[in-house]
Amino acid sequence: MDKEQARQNVERFIAKRDYTYTVDQVVENYLKYYKKGSYISHSMKDCVKHLKDELEVLSQ
Repeated sequence: MDKEQARQNVERFIAKRDYTYTVDQVVENYLKYYKKGSYISHSMKDCVKHLKDELEVLSQ
């Protein structure tokens, strides 16, 4: 999967769940908090849980 496809997948997931995050916010939370074991909100965990592959691509 390339970065453009990953970004589109994240955007669709956010819209489907009616979240107000941007793709960049999800990637930032994934890198700054989730990967370091810090607290993230329930809805952000939902994004990470379902989009881990996409977030790995976008964080490179």
